[in-house]
Amino acid sequence: MTVLRGKIVGARALEKRSQGQAPDPLQRLIRRFGVSAQTANIRRCFDLRVGAGRSSLNADGSPVQFALSLAARRPTALEFVGEDAAGDYAMRQALGIKHMEALAQAIGAQNELSSVRPWLEAVAGTGPAGDCEDPAGAFWIGASFDPRGGTAMTVYANARRGDEEGRWQRLTEPRIRAVVEARGLKPLGAGIRLSAGVKPRKRVYFGAYGVTPDEYRRMFRESGCGTKFDEALDVFFAEMLRDERAYPTRSAVCSFGFDDGEWQPKLELCTHCAWQTDSEATERCAAWLEQLGLDADLYRDVVEILAREHVHAFVGTGMKRGEAYASIYLNPGSAL
Repeated sequence: MTVLRGKIVGARALEKRSQGQAPDPLQRLIRRFGVSAQTANIRRCFDLRVGAGRSSLNADGSPVQFALSLAARRPTALEFVGEDAAGDYAMRQALGIKHMEALAQAIGAQNELSSVRPWLEAVAGTGPAGDCEDPAGAFWIGASFDPRGGTAMTVYANARRGDEEGRWQRLTEPRIRAVVEARGLKPLGAGIRLSAGVKPRKRVYFGAYGVTPDEYRRMFRESGCGTKFDEALDVFFAEMLRDERAYPTRSAVCSFGFDDGEWQPKLELCTHCAWQTDSEATERCAAWLEQLGLDADLYRDVVEILAREHVHAFVGTGMKRGEAYASIYLNPGSAL
């Protein structure tokens, strides 16, 4: 009886300690996004996204970001992207290929990855870094899990290798090149989204610096991206930049996807360049999301779960199938 009583007391003490211990941030995110049924696969995929060394994904070298893609008529997925930052460029490229293959197997998209892998490797290239840019990072690899059970992966290939003309030729077609080059944008890379049994969706990315909001809007109009996206940009700049929208922005990323005969444009601002503090970014992002009727509470909760300074990395707006959405990338630092 004494032994049994001791076991019961010990079990209760363990239970109390377990109840008093907060779940880790990833588990809290899994619960908040309503994807607990996919916990095992999420953790398996999350463990594939990082390696040792300093990553080029974030300014502070952290190797992972969480992505929020908030739209009015679709559930928000738990999405993350990371980089294996071990070794030199050739080693990172080899590790990236190994990890994208493992991730494709985890979500059942091996055939879809096989169909685009040669293109991804061609975009990433093997030559020296061009324009004295950071050579780190051949691939960034992400996974997405939505509450309905859907899974997807995204692979981003770094195009900043070799001479600039070669980078343009690997990355884009003449019409897009003409309008973005006229504003001084530079080719960054390409991404491709993969799901089992779904046609891969490509996107190309360009870096911008010193371009005014009005010039961005003009560029996207000239690219044929439509009035709805122009209106979404107008609202975005008005809420996020306010009195500073008349001035050139600092670092930004512009991208173009193409699906079902329509452009899927997106513009994202570097938050470190746009705002002085994280609290300022949080206040403006929440107000903007509320104005759009999007889930500002989910955004606030994710920021609170990650709970660190400089959590914001990029904030922007895009257009997909005629619907504007918010795109927010958050850096958890060493929290995960």
